Amino acid sequence: MLDPPEEPKSLTRSQIEDLRLPASKMNGVERRGFQAQMTLKYCQGRARSAQTVFGWGRENIELGLGEKRTGIICVGLQSAFSTAKRCQEKQRLLLWHYCCDKLQNLILNKTQHLKLP
Repeated sequence: MLDPPEEPKSLTRSQIEDLRLPASKMNGVERRGFQAQMTLKYCQGRARSAQTVFGWGRENIELGLGEKRTGIICVGLQSAFSTAKRCQEKQRLLLWHYCCDKLQNLILNKTQHLKLP
């Protein structure tokens, strides 16, 4: 028969705040890993308990637990939907402008010597 679930280890309000602070300073994979580790340590791996105790998003915790269990890191699509241009696109534009400027200067230099009838 199944054992009853253990209650989360009791933490003081100060300890909970001390664990919330580093999580608020982290992003992405690092944050999910930290949240998963604290969930395993203090909430017996239960995301709902960690959500209640720490106030973190349950989906993030579950994703972090899955990443920790499988070793596969999930990558977001933020960059795909971002309006910022990728480095390659910026370089291509810079190269295009550079070539246009050089070509324009070359044409101007060659045509200045020509006399029109």
